This record gives sequence, structure tokens and C-alpha cells, in this order.
Amino acid sequence: MRYDLSSLTVPDSEDAVEHFDWAAFPPAAISKKNNFFLIVDESTGISGKLLTWAAFIHGQVDGLIFAEHVQVEETGHVSGLIFCRTLQVIGSVSANVICDTVHVKGRGVLSGTVKHKSVRIEDSGRVAGSFERRSGILHADARALQQV
Repeated sequence: MRYDLSSLTVPDSEDAVEHFDWAAFPPAAISKKNNFFLIVDESTGISGKLLTWAAFIHGQVDGLIFAEHVQVEETGHVSGLIFCRTLQVIGSVSANVICDTVHVKGRGVLSGTVKHKSVRIEDSGRVAGSFERRSGILHADARALQQV
């Protein structure tokens, strides 16, 4: 199934992120009918833009991920920019992230600038960088963030 992405732009301001219409996001509209998702397997590397409803990343992605749901699996590595509603990190992410909910699980590693509404970091998860709650700024190192 094809859909027109020519008018789709990644939000570039906090207001645009806050008012992004996920119901009108073409992959989401199609997926609600058919449960589509994308798996990047361990032997696959993608460089460029990845647009999908849900992404399960076991391999490597370098570039932009634009999806409603993103899960970076234990063998997965992402660098670049992630724009999504939910992000689960079990593998490694070195990226700028704009997301509603971030969950760093298990041995997950997240570094970069992260703009979020909520963040959860399990005891063995590691984070570094700048974390900004959309209603205010929270700068901290990894140890302080693990206590949140």
C-alpha cells in the first residue's frame, strides 16, 4: 500500500510536537486496519529516513526514525534523530529524541538530547546527556537520572 509522504514534515518546535496529529500520520492510519510494523533484523543496516507505524530495531539505523512506536532491541543501535510517541530502549541509542514516553529497560543505553513527557529508567539502564521535560528542563548526569 502506498501513501503520499510529500506533505509530511517532522515537527521542529515544541508547539508542533505537542499538536502533531498521530491519527493523520499515514502509517498509523493504515496500521490501525492491518497491524503493520517494521522489523530491522540484526543483519540489516539502514542509513537515511525510516517512516513507519511501529519499528522493532534489532540491527542498525543511522538517520531519522519517524514512527508512533519504536523499540530498540538488545542487539539494536540507533544514531541520529528519533521522533515518536513511545520509545523503549533495550539496546543502544545515541540520538536526539523527541518523544512522549521513554523507557530505558534492562541493559539499555540512551545518550543524547531527549525531549519527553515522561521517562522511566530501570536500575540497570544507563543514560547520559540532556533530558528536557516539555514543561521544563531537567539536566542531570546518568546517576541522577536513574534516581528519577
